[in-house]
Amino acid sequence: IAGAVALAVSGVRPDAATYAPVLADWASAHDSGFAEAIGQIPDYVDLAPADAFSLIANVGWEPETLVAFDGISPFVVPSVLWSLYAAFRSPEDYWETICTAIAVGGDVDTTAAMAGAISGAYLGLDAIPADLAARLNDNGTWTSGELVELARRAAEKFQ
Repeated sequence: IAGAVALAVSGVRPDAATYAPVLADWASAHDSGFAEAIGQIPDYVDLAPADAFSLIANVGWEPETLVAFDGISPFVVPSVLWSLYAAFRSPEDYWETICTAIAVGGDVDTTAAMAGAISGAYLGLDAIPADLAARLNDNGTWTSGELVELARRAAEKFQ
């Protein structure tokens, strides 16, 4: 997800055909199975969410350890794959990306956060509905404006 966000913030449109080979290459040094699954994401993007979900939900599980979840599981492989699917399905529409990320149920706070990070990095703060962005805080200590300023200053350090 960090790699996808880095690509997105650099202005590369979140497109499965562009991102998947790069992300799979980065992941291959750590987990070849995960890398292979990331490489298959371009095959899923044009599928309806229900069809893509049926292919993604159990990736990474060994048959003898498979656990049934109502929706996407909280485990890394399926939640990351689902987040990538959501971001790549609607790269120009933050709201649609978030809706896709949560529509299947399950660990949706995680999938929405990851998909939203990719979409937001590409589209910018203005793409996030203003009423939602205004509610952003870190449990009440930092306001939305303060967090935006912190992010701006941090980004300047890396430019």
